[in-house]
Amino acid sequence: MAHDIEHDRTRGRQLMRRELDEQTAILAALAPALDAAAADLRPAPGSRVWAGGCGDSLFAAEALAAHFRDAGHAFGAASAAEMLWDGRVAEGDTVIAVSISGSTRRTVEALAAARAAGARTLAVTIAAQSALARAADGTLVLPYTPVSRAIPHGLDYHVTLLALAALAGPLGGFDAGAVFDRETPEAVARAKAATAGLSPEARFFFLGGGAAARGTAAFAAAKLHEAGGVPAWSFEAENFGHGAQFMLREGDVVGLFGSGGPADGRTRGLKPGLDRLGCRVFEAGFDDAGRPWASLRAALAGALTAQALCVEVADRFDRDVMNPAGGSGTDAVQKDWFSWSA
Repeated sequence: MAHDIEHDRTRGRQLMRRELDEQTAILAALAPALDAAAADLRPAPGSRVWAGGCGDSLFAAEALAAHFRDAGHAFGAASAAEMLWDGRVAEGDTVIAVSISGSTRRTVEALAAARAAGARTLAVTIAAQSALARAADGTLVLPYTPVSRAIPHGLDYHVTLLALAALAGPLGGFDAGAVFDRETPEAVARAKAATAGLSPEARFFFLGGGAAARGTAAFAAAKLHEAGGVPAWSFEAENFGHGAQFMLREGDVVGLFGSGGPADGRTRGLKPGLDRLGCRVFEAGFDDAGRPWASLRAALAGALTAQALCVEVADRFDRDVMNPAGGSGTDAVQKDWFSWSA
């Protein structure tokens, strides 16, 4: 019996490592297919575009805010709740709603409401016949099979980033395979350095300047929440110093994420102070500023680092990533929350 329990605890971590190992080849093949599939769906340059959903879908939209704006769109990332209840979507807007399964209830409701308001609606999902796809004027079907939806998945997030980037504009000059070949070993090295000899009492803080890097920071915190409820927070880098820094303890891990934009200098400028406080600090997404595709590269580098960090933390502290609630009852509460209707 003990052997079976141990097998169950390690299976999720094995799947996470498999996903990290296999995704470079998957994404290299997927990028051209996404580019072609998005060609007839792209919003016109200069149009007002909203993108988002719930959880990782929102974080991906935030992480690509700069990329959409660089492509000439008036862009806003928004949660499904913001789209549904804040009245931000107007006639003539384009709304891109993301749900890998196509069944996230609030996202489906938000897209249906946007369509009723006169917006052009697009779904991004793996399920062509899903509720989300049925609520949309057009659908970008993601042509891949997830490794597992029961783990803190990174592949799904990277596919979402590439799909949204393809909707923003053509990917013809972007070599996804080369980017992942370069960034994956660097991300793994950062994660290993951040966790070597790490105390189980350490907490994790992820900071990014501006909407794009803040989205990557939020994704990083979410992956650790899913890896057995690891304590992790995300903040906009400048606002972190207005009170949240009082939470820091010596030995905490702080990740600084860039977006390839002007806020990166300020984010990196926090490091000397964090060093003085005895934190372990790593940086990701700062190397491509000024180069073509800088914001997209930064989003991918940051997300890869978060994915690798999640793997290392789960292994180091024997986290059961396929049962993050650990019998606490939060799974049942989540189902109640998701079933709520107005």
